[in-house]
Amino acid sequence: MRILISNDDGIFAPGLAALVHAFAVAGHTIYVAAPDSQRSAASHSMTLFQPLTAKKSAVAGASKAWAIDGTPVDCVKLAVKTLCPEVDFVISGINHGYNSGSDVLYSGTVGAAMEGALNGKPAMAVSLGHERQDTYDNAAALAVKVFDSLQAQPLPPFSVLNLNYPETDEALGLKATSLRALRYLDTYEPEMGADGVTRYTLVGGMDKHMADGEDDYTWLRRGYATMTVLTYDLTHDAATKALEDLI
Repeated sequence: MRILISNDDGIFAPGLAALVHAFAVAGHTIYVAAPDSQRSAASHSMTLFQPLTAKKSAVAGASKAWAIDGTPVDCVKLAVKTLCPEVDFVISGINHGYNSGSDVLYSGTVGAAMEGALNGKPAMAVSLGHERQDTYDNAAALAVKVFDSLQAQPLPPFSVLNLNYPETDEALGLKATSLRALRYLDTYEPEMGADGVTRYTLVGGMDKHMADGEDDYTWLRRGYATMTVLTYDLTHDAATKALEDLI
């Protein structure tokens, strides 16, 4: 199969290299279209008011590769529309850090995969726990297995399989589960520069004391890999229908 691989960590990120290697060894034809620099937390942003530059690059195992000076969504959109429209499947990752729970709304990794889905390509996003940088190959091997299973049970149209690998040497198993509403203890730290302008830096992090549930974040903490099918539709059906009573 012809597979497009992208990410938000940049074209030379180790997670992307691990994915390319694993899927190339599995016999697939690999194309890469990825940002030329770090673009984490880009969500589904795209470039509208300036042209994109796509420079041919070299990624071991890929038939063709481009480094693009845009967002992850730009990379996938340009690829499936122009650079390699013949691709059959889009994979984004492997991200350095989970894209679990409500973090999927910030994720450039998920954004890239969702752009593939919106263009009619089945898609998968793959992420690895932030504390591990030595298990990319394990996460990539699991991605291949999940990909193979999707051939027997295809995803619904316009959807993404979001796969996360835990911060363990080996995942204890694989859980299909829902997203967690994550809570952050963030604040902005002000600093006045020599020019008299105050600048604000985001500091803090996730609340590690959230109670366990039966969701992706909980199962990742237990040492399991997780998968959740995502779609573009953010509609709360019940609340929307309830509005009819107000009219």
